[in-house]
Amino acid sequence: MDPGLDKFIAFLDRNKIRATYGGVADAAGLPHRSVGGLLGERCPRASWVVNAATGEPTGYSQIEKHPDLNTGAEIITTGDDLICRMKREK
Repeated sequence: MDPGLDKFIAFLDRNKIRATYGGVADAAGLPHRSVGGLLGERCPRASWVVNAATGEPTGYSQIEKHPDLNTGAEIITTGDDLICRMKREK
């Protein structure tokens, strides 16, 4: 996983909340299309980053998804929201 994404993924994983690829890209200052590749190998920890239309990580099998992925309905959709939540957590 790209080190620039790690703090965002760690936040999502700790809080068991999903965020869209676009929201994570905006928060990290990256092109939207690059996030999937920068997440690296598909794994449960990275599965918190999801497609905005489906609410699911793109191309992940069930075993690659975090077991708690669908326990909450909320999905962070903007970089600003993600950054604000991370600041409040501190």
